[in-house]
Amino acid sequence: MGAFSVTVAYRDGRAYWNKKNYPAGIFATNFLNVFYKNDTAARISVFSDEINHNILKQLRCGYLNIRNFTDTGRMILEELKALPNIPVYSILDFDAIRERVAFLFSEETGRHICEYFVRRAEIGLIPQDEVIVDTAYRRCDFEYINECEGIINELTGIITFFNNISNDMYYAHKNLVAFVNALPDIEKHDEGHLLPVAKQIFGNKTFSVNEEFVEVRKNIKSQFTTVARKLYFDSFYSFIVTDFFEGLHYGHYPKRCEVCGKYFLMQSARKQKYCTNGIAPEKINGQKLTCRQYAAAIRKKELSENNPIMDIYNKRCSCIRTEALRGTITSAFAEKAKVIAKNRMLLAKREPEYFKTQYKKDLSRKKLYADTEKN
Repeated sequence: MGAFSVTVAYRDGRAYWNKKNYPAGIFATNFLNVFYKNDTAARISVFSDEINHNILKQLRCGYLNIRNFTDTGRMILEELKALPNIPVYSILDFDAIRERVAFLFSEETGRHICEYFVRRAEIGLIPQDEVIVDTAYRRCDFEYINECEGIINELTGIITFFNNISNDMYYAHKNLVAFVNALPDIEKHDEGHLLPVAKQIFGNKTFSVNEEFVEVRKNIKSQFTTVARKLYFDSFYSFIVTDFFEGLHYGHYPKRCEVCGKYFLMQSARKQKYCTNGIAPEKINGQKLTCRQYAAAIRKKELSENNPIMDIYNKRCSCIRTEALRGTITSAFAEKAKVIAKNRMLLAKREPEYFKTQYKKDLSRKKLYADTEKN
């Protein structure tokens, strides 16, 4: 496995990592929160774009531009400064990694590789009459060959990882955000209703994951061990997607708090709007409150399932989806109608008078579709 591979064990909706266990889906949720923090994604993307992809081709073909090679090493060292911001990589020994990268992408190592390519080429030019009598192997220093091939394989793994990490982060973030944004339109937040939406967003892309069965303790106080699947991920995207679907299988999914704007992991089918651990950006009577406390203090208590505002809204969205599936309205028209319906639902929550006098009329099929047509 590569130096930057991720290893996590899963069992019964729990992720076992770094001698601790967490609810499955927590890594995907945490990733959403760090994507923009300290410009992590932007910094990684900038330096990924600067990495010379041709170095991989050169190593494969048997030659090397040493100047481009050392420049690639400098870009990777810059990218390493942002990588610890991603929690799952924070436990790596970055001092040792930086030292290793500096050595591998040095001019000295580059010349060493070039010398190896020359010697391999000379061996390839051995006349057939010498090959036939099986004396060519005497020119081969197998210890030297193994050393150089090991360095090239290590370089290939590092460059491949940093070539892919930016796109991995971009697509993982894009798909997770699309899933979170789709939550309001999903009738029930259980696996049966969430899974079809998740599959539609993430698609059926396959990736290679190495797996073994290991013993883990359910918690630090457990006297006995149990069997878990230990997974090895060489790509960041495969890890995030696996963690997301492992969580989804047990009813865990990321959601965005309507108070602090951060993402949190839901672990039930409730339609919760506010996180329990986040701190609200505003104080009440000079005191800091959690997002749920803050929402309650300003009378934004979560609406129950049978609330008339949500009941009218959910029924209308259900009808819109049904018509779109039947083809009586286009998918583009349906999406626009749902946006208008959602805006009116939010207005009804803020303005009681609007709810009493106009809300139900505005969400009727005739009125909503007429306004959608105008837009």
